[in-house]
Amino acid sequence: MHASEMAIRGYKNTQKSMGSDTELELKIFTSITGRLAGADVAKPGGISTLNQAVTDNAKLWNLLFLDITNPGNALDDGLKSSLIYLAEFTRQHTHKVLNGDAGHQILIEINNNVIAGKRAFLANTPEIEAA
Repeated sequence: MHASEMAIRGYKNTQKSMGSDTELELKIFTSITGRLAGADVAKPGGISTLNQAVTDNAKLWNLLFLDITNPGNALDDGLKSSLIYLAEFTRQHTHKVLNGDAGHQILIEINNNVIAGKRAFLANTPEIEAA
């Protein structure tokens, strides 16, 4: 086996173990959403736990916003517009949650809808094999 063939096989194995960008995003969204849903402000340390989960969620949405607004992003314009709106809503609502002026349930609902969309995308996307 040539070195180039070994490199290609190694790359394929690395790609399979890392998963696609969508799979990684799904894992992160699922993790953060689980933390948001599990935050119980009635328990000791619950407010701190919620604040950290809400802050991490805001960071995720900020990264998503930066990716969406990148000129090289290939998403269709309608989806981009919807996601930009959700990113801005999430940013504003996060401030309200952290100030104690709003609950965090809507953030969970938004994330759950994104998770459902990513799962549907993955279910309808055939695995791509590199040559």
